[in-house]
Amino acid sequence: MANQTDLRSALVFWLKILLPLAALVILSTLFLVSRRIDTEGALPYAEVDVDALAREQRLTAPEYSGMTGDGTSFLMRAGVARPLSEGGGEAEDVTTELRTPRGLDVSMRAGMGKIDPASATMRLSGGVSIETSTGYTITATGLVASTAQTEVVSDGAVTANAPFGTLDAGSMTLTSASDDPAAYVLVFNQGVKLIYDPKN
Repeated sequence: MANQTDLRSALVFWLKILLPLAALVILSTLFLVSRRIDTEGALPYAEVDVDALAREQRLTAPEYSGMTGDGTSFLMRAGVARPLSEGGGEAEDVTTELRTPRGLDVSMRAGMGKIDPASATMRLSGGVSIETSTGYTITATGLVASTAQTEVVSDGAVTANAPFGTLDAGSMTLTSASDDPAAYVLVFNQGVKLIYDPKN
């Protein structure tokens, strides 16, 4: 009986020593074997030329608004705009909205835009899409809009989906009517080709 008690006491004594040592060995192994974290690669960095940003003057998400002499309000938004040394500015990802006093709304989108206060014009380029509240959808390579009076003139040929069909023309002009300055007319000219769709 005494031998069993001595054996049990010796076993407990050694277990008190060996078990903590085994735990330390296991923990040490976990820390040594665990994958090292790459802190350099874990942090995302934007690849930006900070010096170029500091040198370049530009505005993010600017807006330019006003009203023409005949009462049409306009609002031009852009993704990015930069001032020009000769005055005015140029912009990318441009959206322009016109609203006439009689409720005609015209929305224009373009890849590029340029504002020239000296000539009171906004020039859109880089592919222009136009939508009117009267149901016209027009595409053009570019156009010039006046900020002094309601006048929008395409740079060249246009293609339009109208309420009555589709048409191609050499040019397009939106301006006030000569007999009623409060009314506005959309004119297509220079070799107009119309495909009339009676379903519309």
